[in-house]
Amino acid sequence: MGEIAKLYNNITNIGVTDKLSKLEMKRVRLLNIFISNWFLIELILITEDTLKKGIYSLPVLIHMGSITGLLVTLFLQYKRKFMVARILFFSLILYSNFMFCNFAERGGYIEYFYIVVPVFLLLFTNNKYLLYSVFIISYLLFVIPIHIFPIYPEGTFGSPVLILIQFIIFFFLVQYFKNANIKSEETLENQRKQLEELNEFQSQFFINVSHEIRTPLTLIKGEIDQLELLKGSAYEKEGFEIKNRLNKQVNKIKNIVDDVLDLAKMKEANFKISPTPYLINKLIDKLYTSFEPLCNQKEIVFTVKKEKNECWVSSDIIFLERALNNIILNAIKYTPKKGNITVSLNKLNEQIIISIKDSGIGISEKNIKLIYNRFYQVKNDINKAGGSGIGLAFSKEIIELHQGSLTVKSELGKGSTFIISLPETTKIYKEIQHVQHEKTSKKNAHKSTLISKDIIKQPKSGHYRILIVDDNFEMRAYLKRILSNYTCFEAENGKEALDFLSKEKIDFVITDYMMPLMNGLALIEKIKAKKINVPILMLTARTDTKSKLEVLRLGIDDYLNKPFEKEELLIRIQNALNNSINRTIFIKENTIKKEELSDGDLWIKKVEEFINKQCSDPNMTQEDIAQHFSTSRSSLNRKIKAATGLTPNQFITEIKLQKARSIVEQNPSVLLKTLALEVGYLHSTHFSKIYKQRFGVLPLNKSTIKKGAN
Repeated sequence: MGEIAKLYNNITNIGVTDKLSKLEMKRVRLLNIFISNWFLIELILITEDTLKKGIYSLPVLIHMGSITGLLVTLFLQYKRKFMVARILFFSLILYSNFMFCNFAERGGYIEYFYIVVPVFLLLFTNNKYLLYSVFIISYLLFVIPIHIFPIYPEGTFGSPVLILIQFIIFFFLVQYFKNANIKSEETLENQRKQLEELNEFQSQFFINVSHEIRTPLTLIKGEIDQLELLKGSAYEKEGFEIKNRLNKQVNKIKNIVDDVLDLAKMKEANFKISPTPYLINKLIDKLYTSFEPLCNQKEIVFTVKKEKNECWVSSDIIFLERALNNIILNAIKYTPKKGNITVSLNKLNEQIIISIKDSGIGISEKNIKLIYNRFYQVKNDINKAGGSGIGLAFSKEIIELHQGSLTVKSELGKGSTFIISLPETTKIYKEIQHVQHEKTSKKNAHKSTLISKDIIKQPKSGHYRILIVDDNFEMRAYLKRILSNYTCFEAENGKEALDFLSKEKIDFVITDYMMPLMNGLALIEKIKAKKINVPILMLTARTDTKSKLEVLRLGIDDYLNKPFEKEELLIRIQNALNNSINRTIFIKENTIKKEELSDGDLWIKKVEEFINKQCSDPNMTQEDIAQHFSTSRSSLNRKIKAATGLTPNQFITEIKLQKARSIVEQNPSVLLKTLALEVGYLHSTHFSKIYKQRFGVLPLNKSTIKKGAN
């Protein structure tokens, strides 16, 4: 049965291509449906007439002619000769009707079918000449034969004028409804386009607002760093406390911006999650550890009730954790002091059920349907104090991307229960034995070559020349202040920077992403096209992976999210300069052709993809890469060094650290132990050390590190 349905679907789509308009696609499919159905009817009628009247009878011959015509029509559809196919199809209808009316089935009142033919044609064309031609032909084929052939008694169908009136009524009535339908479809299409434009505008608005917020946040963090000057003074303790409080608020603003941007990205066609089997029991433990202090502070009793058996789900744990975080934070927000919040984990009919129950203010029945709408907030005293209205919308969309569901049961004044249902998956988990753990850890300890062995080694003089490209004057001034040991130049946009680079020798470029005239991405593309060999670091307010991948060139180019740490920026610059210098020296000392360097870019991306897939394996070595790409160790070393300035071991470390950074950016609350294992490091202390040497900051905040460390 499935094969028949598949065959019918293939026939229906003959001639259909993406280049056709939606209306034209409908017409092509509709004609294919009529052809296939008529073909089947003809086969049934041929069988019936053959049994009754013989194979050479007139009806059978007429049917054979119709079948031949239908096959030709289908072939014309396949060749995308749509107008010719339609003319032939309707000619076949007229031919078949004429033959049966006047020769094969005389006296059967089949003539009335002529009225339907021009009406039927209205579905397939707006061509007035064709429509009126078929109208006239159908009318004449109806009227003339009944006066020539003595088939019916005189006056059976009425006068020719009466027949014409019937034709006109049917034709123009259907044409009226067709035109009304076309206008409605055009209105709907225009509304759809307007909605798409509105969504695009909204997404761009979020991106622009994000940029506008992150830039002052960066400058605020820069001013916060000035509190370091109080070290050793009588105000050191107060300065430290002020710095922590301000940083906490900056991070809150940053998290709100991230949620808004993620919500906007979810409507993009290319937005995807990366699910893998995960033991959800672990996540529940982690959530309890994370929220218990906050609940204690608010005098809320926070309880967890877990299924004893292991519960596995296929999830992108970074996004799923954020979704659950939002729901629990929502429960804490609306639950008063001395209240209760209970998180339960159960299995039911191959579904993993997570229930989050609170004794808060509850939600009225009319508002339950609206709470998942973006930016919607129930009108109550708590929401008057603030809130973005995006948390539950974000959570619902993430859970649905996991093929799950989010429902709520609530009663005003008695609390709410949010129920998350996720499909259970099979356990695919490999335990690492303690002996292997220690053995591999020692092996990795000596082979993980650090990209930068010194924390910050700035030049003592202004030997290196850095070009700062940003349309914000205060940001350029702040960067110049940080980079006081370098010789700095400024440009307000990509176009100005490109002109400067064509005239002056620059060692390093720092560019913003969003700028007038020419943005950071366009600037990088122009620099690459002009073969200007300079390392580039992009400062960006855009946190989406797509934007980062567009600008990232491992080991040579880098990106840094706003707001950033001063030390992090300095180390990134120093690492990129070191890699660029190493690459330049290597190319000079070895005979490497330009074609080889160009081919190396594509090859290095394949190597990067391979390492990304395998990087959770702590046993991965450069020998594994060489074997996978069927090359020798010396050739591997030569290609990687020429492309990045890094040795193969440094390159492996770089990709692992870049992946770790991406995980941290998406889920800052991930445990250190989990993060380290995710990128193939069995000792979190060693991992933290090399992460800080690469990026200038610890992978996670100190409290999280303590919880997740070995």
